[in-house]
Amino acid sequence: MNHRKPKIILLNLALLIFTFSFTANILASGGHEDVKQEQEEGLYHVTLETQPIKIVANESATITIIVKNEADGQPVIGANITNKATMEQSSSTSSAMSGMDNDADMDEYIETVMHEQSKMNMEPGTYMAEVRFKHPGNWEQAITITSSLGESTINFPVSVSESGPNYAFLSIVAGLVVIAAIVAGIIKKKKYAENGGVL
Repeated sequence: MNHRKPKIILLNLALLIFTFSFTANILASGGHEDVKQEQEEGLYHVTLETQPIKIVANESATITIIVKNEADGQPVIGANITNKATMEQSSSTSSAMSGMDNDADMDEYIETVMHEQSKMNMEPGTYMAEVRFKHPGNWEQAITITSSLGESTINFPVSVSESGPNYAFLSIVAGLVVIAAIVAGIIKKKKYAENGGVL
């Protein structure tokens, strides 16, 4: 019975660490709410999704859109698409940026080309781009689509958060430290017992 008790303790701790790490990942990513945005503008119907769910300043994020013909719902293939993201400036942001040079102003504007995805597991009409927002705050994405149907621009808002601690990593490290301490205690008790002590 005494030999099984340490194993049970370690198993319970492992399950606790896994649960805490899983919960930390959910909190860090913003949960499982629906993050798809849909817009219709003239010629096109566009569905936008971001990965990760919670976009953090100065970290890479993937923007994925699915473009369909608004008239018949068919996927739009072979389009040229650009995503121009501009940071919305509040009064406090404007005053903070007023003393910066032109290079800093460029950090508030991002232009990327969205590339069509032709993989078998991708829905036709899917385009993707990787972006990195320099500052936390509210941004406006102006997605311009040009195809044989014509040209149209659709706007999508995006909220960018400040960077924070990696809770999942910290929870794993803390869990490993606890396990190491318990294992050390078990070994110490075992040696004490082998030397004639009473547990």
